[in-house]
Amino acid sequence: MPVLKKISAMKARQNLGQLLNEVSIRGDSYVIERAGKPLAALVDMERFQQLQEDQEAALQAVRNIWKKMTGADTQEIQGAIEEASDAARDEKLRDLA
Repeated sequence: MPVLKKISAMKARQNLGQLLNEVSIRGDSYVIERAGKPLAALVDMERFQQLQEDQEAALQAVRNIWKKMTGADTQEIQGAIEEASDAARDEKLRDLA
């Protein structure tokens, strides 16, 4: 089963070949840290491509929203934002219950 692991930048540099095998063969992912702070992630190509597709889909959704909101009243926009925020909060609370 794929696992998310943390590794220091120094250890990642020293063990790059092994990390590449774990990522490409086992599907594991790594967060590479320096001084305890996350700097980068090492993921397999399938996951990377999925992330790119998800990002493009999200950007397209935002573009579509902007098109629909062109010429809308600012109060109408604020109301829609608040309504969406309330719905997201309610959904999160339902998930926690």
